[in-house]
Amino acid sequence: MGVKSWRMNVYVMVALLLSNQAADALLNANTVCTQPNINAEFLECAALVNLYNITDGDNWTNNSNWGSADINSWYGVSAYGPQVLNVWFLELAANNLNGIIPSNMSELTELRRLDLSHNNLFSFIPSSFGELVNLEVLLLGDNHLDGEVPAEISGLSALRILHLQNNQLSGQVMPKVVGLTALTDLWIDNNSFVEAIPASINQLVSLQYFSAHNVGFYGQLPSNIVQLDQLQYLFLPSNDISGILPSCIGQMSNLRQLDLSFNRLTGHLPESWSALVNFEFIGLTANKLSGPIPEAWGQMTALFGFYLNQNRLTGMVPLGFGDMTSMNQFYLNANRMSGSVIPAEINSWYLQVPNKSIASQGVSEDIFYAGFEGSCGF
Repeated sequence: MGVKSWRMNVYVMVALLLSNQAADALLNANTVCTQPNINAEFLECAALVNLYNITDGDNWTNNSNWGSADINSWYGVSAYGPQVLNVWFLELAANNLNGIIPSNMSELTELRRLDLSHNNLFSFIPSSFGELVNLEVLLLGDNHLDGEVPAEISGLSALRILHLQNNQLSGQVMPKVVGLTALTDLWIDNNSFVEAIPASINQLVSLQYFSAHNVGFYGQLPSNIVQLDQLQYLFLPSNDISGILPSCIGQMSNLRQLDLSFNRLTGHLPESWSALVNFEFIGLTANKLSGPIPEAWGQMTALFGFYLNQNRLTGMVPLGFGDMTSMNQFYLNANRMSGSVIPAEINSWYLQVPNKSIASQGVSEDIFYAGFEGSCGF
């Protein structure tokens, strides 16, 4: 007897037991998955039925056609194949799923996209997800998942997009994902990890969007983060990142938006960042940055968001800022800047910025650090 036949027989027996214990469930795998003209393999059909029953499918926002013979008519399911179909896409976001994620989801061996975000799923992420070797998109954000991200995730070599944000995940996540060289989008915001960003982050050669707001990162930014030459969006606010603001970020020519607010960064604003001429947004609120805004930063004329409030900056705003016609949010309040902060020559520009504040400037004082700009070797 083949392995898959053995597994199917075992699952049939388990399904019989479950069907006797779950009289309130609308779907029965033995009825649904063996009905005439069913166009899906038993194991895949049974995995979907199990998900339905475990997550209170009767009360989903939309459960239309679940249980019919045409699996492609089940809400959120897209399956492909010549006769017997395999599920490629399972999209049940914001559909009022309540319960755990069943481990036999791994039976969906051809799955490319799994979206269970914005539901009420709890408990852990099944380690069996590591068997979904064709998976390209995994969206589990905005649930109540806890425990550690399973190490088996590291085997999903086709994965391009991973969203785990707004859960209660713990432990470490970066060692599990740094080897995913196809990954373009990584969202892990608002979890309870405790780790430093590893130097091995440079293995994420395809990464374009990295969002890790309030996740428990500590220590310094690794210098080889500059090797992520595809990175466009880097959001790491509300962590415990320390050290001198690295000048090598100015070498990340594709970077468009950066948020390192609410960390413990020190030193001067690197003049080398002026090379980021496509820069649109910079957030450095509530760090311990000092010194003036470099004159050369006036070259970043694509900026629309500028948040450097609650630091120890001095001097005045460079005249080049007057050429930033896209500026929409400009915040320099609660620093130690001089005089009117905005030179008279560009005051008319400042007055036209819709959202702004330069108020509550404190008394300037000298602040000494061993080095004011962190280099790529810091």
